[in-house]
Amino acid sequence: METLTNGQPRDDDASLTERAYKAISSAIARLELKPGESLTQDRLAKWLSISRTPVREALRRLEQDGIIQTAPGRGLIVSELTIKDAEDLLEMLALLDTRAAWLAAQRRTPEQAERLLAIAQDLRVAANGYDIEAWDRIDQPFHETLLDASGNQFLRRAIEDVRRRLQRITYHLARQPEHLDSGTDEHVDLARAIYAGDAEAAAEIQRHHLDTMRTMALKLIRTHIVPVRGERF
Repeated sequence: METLTNGQPRDDDASLTERAYKAISSAIARLELKPGESLTQDRLAKWLSISRTPVREALRRLEQDGIIQTAPGRGLIVSELTIKDAEDLLEMLALLDTRAAWLAAQRRTPEQAERLLAIAQDLRVAANGYDIEAWDRIDQPFHETLLDASGNQFLRRAIEDVRRRLQRITYHLARQPEHLDSGTDEHVDLARAIYAGDAEAAAEIQRHHLDTMRTMALKLIRTHIVPVRGERF
């Protein structure tokens, strides 16, 4: 594992647990912690330079999220995906996120609409500079604002669950130049449609975006991930 570089944590247990959760999930997304790899509290605590307690709590959350799992005789391991898993998750994300966009265009407040437009422009600046790390940071509040605007907390939780499970794919997909450019354009168009209150246009833009994402993700899996990792990744 690489040395953690996300700064000094605060001293309270909650922040240490959150730090551990984000660091471990990020390492899994980057495939630094590989699918099927065993995870132990001692090893992770040493890597993060913190005690075992927040690591244990972070692992509990990750297991609840389906990112890691308990394997008989092995303890906790990084969960594996198959191509079929990825196809099913991408299909589900398209259905849920399209509905969220439709609802957001109908229910957004003026402040949320303005915020989406501003974030979309920040995404364009990051994409023009090919600043992937900045784009990732900016993209998160875009989706959080959209889901807030949808006004459906159960839909939000379902989408967040699917996105967590797909993170190891979407992390690498975002680093493909063609996806960065087209994806940014679609974020801008989506923000404009929601700002205009055009639910049908917002849903269609989101549907097209996620269909394109699905095609590119499956191509990435078959051409770059499966040849290295095999059918389980």
